[in-house]
Amino acid sequence: MTTLDLTDGVRIRGTLELTSLVASGRVAPRLLLTFRARPTRWFHVVLEDVSLTIRFNQERIGAGRTVHTDISHDMTYVSFEIPTTHRLIRHITDGIPGGASEFQLEAQLEGLARWHLDPEAPPSQAGGRLVTDPPPGEWATSTLGGGSTGHLQITRSEWFEHVLGPTQNQHFRYLEIALPRDDAALGTEWGKAVNHLANAEKSYAFGDDAAVFTHLRAALDALPGAKKQILDGIRDTAKRTQLDALLKNAGTYLHLGRHVATDGSTVGTFPVDHLDAAFALDLMRVLLSHLSLMLAAERLRTDS
Repeated sequence: MTTLDLTDGVRIRGTLELTSLVASGRVAPRLLLTFRARPTRWFHVVLEDVSLTIRFNQERIGAGRTVHTDISHDMTYVSFEIPTTHRLIRHITDGIPGGASEFQLEAQLEGLARWHLDPEAPPSQAGGRLVTDPPPGEWATSTLGGGSTGHLQITRSEWFEHVLGPTQNQHFRYLEIALPRDDAALGTEWGKAVNHLANAEKSYAFGDDAAVFTHLRAALDALPGAKKQILDGIRDTAKRTQLDALLKNAGTYLHLGRHVATDGSTVGTFPVDHLDAAFALDLMRVLLSHLSLMLAAERLRTDS
């Protein structure tokens, strides 16, 4: 759900629909959430002093305010600037479920709003008159929130590109893994490899970089036809030869990087850090995604 209700526990005075989430600030990061505001029909609403608090996995990410904001007109937009920290942004990034394309932020609105009912509003359109309501046209003040919590649906790509990118020293571009929809057999065959990829993403979130390499090597070994027949479906010999060499080199890299021994023989191996794990993850996402699509296309051509 991307819509938050402006409610005082008696009546919904309006709604805020999330239209964008961006961030700025490499030293002191800030989230900027912009909503399209709509009052309930026949109501005139002014947000006198309203705060928006964002939480994720039981941690308070931050809060922002808007004051003296009239939302009674069409196409009114309300923005909340929320100061936060790099550690809290990382908390969200690490908590995104592996393989999920979307996740939720908890959002809570609290504060004061003024409102009045249009004098021309029919009782049925205004939700029914309450004894405590002022006469139509006269202003009243309500306390919004009441402890209720809403949820904002955020896409993973939006988070990586519009939040991590502007607040980090690196430029982020989220890489999704695409598997062919029209090839059910191929999707089933590659299921184990995708599960190993998900385990690698979880290890990355927990900071276990060596385990990332272990799971990714297992993903490579789980491909249908591994290790010598993965690419048998590629009819072009030259292309198949080069792709096979690429897979072998990737396998060697993952194999040597997963060993971080403190004694014994470590010839050819190397220790890995979080940057190495990020590279290995992106490498495997690209390999799994595009190889599966290429093999599906070859099958389609063969069947036709």
